[in-house]
Parts: sequence; structure tokens; C-alpha cells
Amino acid sequence: MPQTILIVDDESDFADTCARLLRGFGFTCLVAYDSAKALTLFGLHQPSLVLSDITLPSSDGLEIARYVHQTAPEIPVILMTAYHTPDVARDAYAAGAAAYIRKPFPNAELVSTVKSLLGGDGKA
Repeated sequence: MPQTILIVDDESDFADTCARLLRGFGFTCLVAYDSAKALTLFGLHQPSLVLSDITLPSSDGLEIARYVHQTAPEIPVILMTAYHTPDVARDAYAAGAAAYIRKPFPNAELVSTVKSLLGGDGKA
């Protein structure tokens, strides 16, 4: 059974591109363009991993990471941002993120980060 990744980014083209890339490696991907939809999908599907942008219009990825960390600490969260500062990185890890990556990132970095947190390919 494929492992499921919840991708959260308000830039729909970016989120959809990440989903296509990860599907090519055998992962099932759910996509949300805002935090409310992300939390709904998280509750319904209990994904294997969450990949979220930090900057979202209604909430932010830090809140998503805190929620996932509190409700299902075994599920890793990768936070990503184009607005990197040492404080942002510190806040990401403090919120419970297992990994933090800076946009734009090479496809290989995303795939290797996901695989390192989930182990192997998208098959469980």
C-alpha cells in the first residue's frame, strides 16, 4: 500500500508540481492550498508525512506542524519556505518539524528528504 503525503501550499502550481514529482516515486499525494483544508484532509486520511509551506494566507505551516506533532507525533512534518532566516528555521524545529527545506529546492532534495523520513520508496 502506498504511503500518503499531504502537501500544503497556497501556490497551487508549486503544490501540484510537488505532488506529481512524489507520485512518480510511488507516493500517494493529497494536496491542500490552505491550512483549513489541510487539517480536514489530515483528519480524514492520517497521512504518512506532511509537507507544508510555512507562509499560508489564513494560518501558517508552524501551526500545522504543532497540530500534527501534538495529535500524531509519529507523523513527520517537513516545513518549507522561500523566506529563510535563522529564526524561521529555529521556529520550524520548535514547532515539531522533522525537516526544514528552503525554496526553491532541487527535486532531488525533496525526494531524498521524504525518503529519509519515510524510508525507501512510496510503498509501505
